[in-house]
Amino acid sequence: MPNKKRTISVIDSPKGKIEAEDLEFKVVREEPNVYDLEDGTRLKIRLVLNKVSRGIDPETKKAFFLPNDEPLYNANWGVSIFAEVPRETTKRLKGGN
Repeated sequence: MPNKKRTISVIDSPKGKIEAEDLEFKVVREEPNVYDLEDGTRLKIRLVLNKVSRGIDPETKKAFFLPNDEPLYNANWGVSIFAEVPRETTKRLKGGN
């Protein structure tokens, strides 16, 4: 693999704002949570990861560790929502018969 360009973000940490290395990732599984609402609607909601970064300790320039000895990761995500609304529910919500 050719040398990849290292990108840096700034994230919050217990020590304030610190730099973080942006990490590449691959999606293994991205299944939605499915909810049936009382009006017959089925909602499918999925979290979509946009970016993940690992904190860099400003003193050591190595991975930043939290007090519980876990490395600090930061995630940027979006939410995808899809609604399957029965025709009867749509009519009722619009004030039809």
